[in-house]
Amino acid sequence: MGSGRTRIAVLAAKELAELRAGPLVLAGPVLMLLTAAIIPLVVAIGVPRWTGEPLAEAEDLVAMAQSAVGTALDAESAVQALLIGQFLPLLVLVPVIGAMALVTTSIVDELHARSLEPLLATPITTLELLVAKAGSAFLVSLALLAAGGAVLAIGTGALAEPGVVTALVTPRALAVVGGLGPAAAAAAVMLGVVVSSRARDARTAQQFSVLIVLPLVALFVSQIGDADGVGVRTLLAWAAAGWALAAVFAVVGVRVFDRERILTRWTG
Repeated sequence: MGSGRTRIAVLAAKELAELRAGPLVLAGPVLMLLTAAIIPLVVAIGVPRWTGEPLAEAEDLVAMAQSAVGTALDAESAVQALLIGQFLPLLVLVPVIGAMALVTTSIVDELHARSLEPLLATPITTLELLVAKAGSAFLVSLALLAAGGAVLAIGTGALAEPGVVTALVTPRALAVVGGLGPAAAAAAVMLGVVVSSRARDARTAQQFSVLIVLPLVALFVSQIGDADGVGVRTLLAWAAAGWALAAVFAVVGVRVFDRERILTRWTG
């Protein structure tokens, strides 16, 4: 089957082709994507317009917003930027849910369909197999994260006051989307590899995503009402912890993947 890189590339291409043939596996992640992009716009723009009560009338909120984003924006724009920025951690849940859904479905479904056994009978190593499956799931989850950020940015640009989109591009926002997001996705992918190697069905395996989701929800809740939100250093520390967890789960995943048992069942 060629070199290790070739085997990984071929298998990853197969994974992506199967995803295109059965896109319903992305229904949950896409729903989370839309939720993460729409909720901030509803809270910061939709509700004030529907009630006819501009955000600029809330003096305490204006003071908090101008403390966070500066005084270059008018009161309404500053509060919109503050509120939308508070919801940015929701975007991190998009790649986590996507990663778990993709990798667990891929491994568990192949185990049940007994389509994994012929592949394991080839010269491909366990590490190469898991790299291909986890790598393709990780790339798709990053694409979902980018799409969520794009939907939020486009919606903000179309509906919010002028200057709000620019005000959202801060070191904190970059640390959330560019640092914590990929790290959480990597940890979710590798956790998915570990649990799906032993789980009876994909839904059971996906329930373990709560181990990644709960800390992210706690992070989101902790910064509500705080003008400055969680600091950049803290976010980067969380990102480093995510990559460390991903490395640990990767080692465990290779060890718990029972290649011999699967092959014995196929040939027996």
